[in-house]
Amino acid sequence: MKTDLHTHSTASDGTLKPAELVTLADSCGVKLLALTDHDTVDGLPEAKSEAVKHGITFVPGIEVSTLWNERSIHVVGLGIRYEDGKLARVFADVAEKRVNRGKDIGKRLGELGFPDAYEGALRFAAKKGTLSRAHFARWMKMNGYVKTVQEAFDVYLGDGCPAFIKTVWPSLEEGISIILNAGGIPVLAHPGRYKLPEETPLSQLMKEFHEAGGLGIEVCSGSQGSETEAKLADIARQYGFYASLGSDFHTIGGGRPRPGEIHPLPADLDPVWKHLPALAGIL
Repeated sequence: MKTDLHTHSTASDGTLKPAELVTLADSCGVKLLALTDHDTVDGLPEAKSEAVKHGITFVPGIEVSTLWNERSIHVVGLGIRYEDGKLARVFADVAEKRVNRGKDIGKRLGELGFPDAYEGALRFAAKKGTLSRAHFARWMKMNGYVKTVQEAFDVYLGDGCPAFIKTVWPSLEEGISIILNAGGIPVLAHPGRYKLPEETPLSQLMKEFHEAGGLGIEVCSGSQGSETEAKLADIARQYGFYASLGSDFHTIGGGRPRPGEIHPLPADLDPVWKHLPALAGIL
């Protein structure tokens, strides 16, 4: 069964509307799909409704921005409760932080010779509270300031770059608690993508993630090199983590796989979907 448990829509920094994303996933043969937009559940009702039309089993999700040892770490929450509005209220503060960060990034880019960046980036965002660095990167590419979105991150927007603005997200422990309190399973997103210094290696992140209540890790991801999958599979075995996989799809032609077009999990790992209460008796 083709599965993708990490995707994005226009509700955060993707370029397809939730329904369009589901339609694309269906065309790719995906049968089990999660929408995991950054710090918002706004796209879930539309995606769920469209998934029913296509006969896709839908998993409501979110990707929570957290801070660990002064670094941004993302935690995917799978199988979350969102209909009661509690999660939306929790992330209202995060939305305000995104607005303020966006204004600061725009100011910094202006100082670097790229005027009106904030207003330009907003045209790519569904609303101010979802504004992200990806929207700035797309604006820079559209205006010819960079050749690719990745170049915008590598030269201007990435951690430590001239237009990078540090933001105080919830701590890793807080992010995990938010997901657990919403009935979800906390999964460490794309662990192989973090460029961690020697003093805080990946092993330390895994240890603290586990101690804080983290339950799963993405072993196979479209935004980390396939060469890391064997290492992450070993870590999943070591800690007894549930194993997840996802394309981290944002846009067609964005350099990452389309929905579902990722390596399958090693057969001996414990798939996270087997532990989602809503899927009991279905899969």
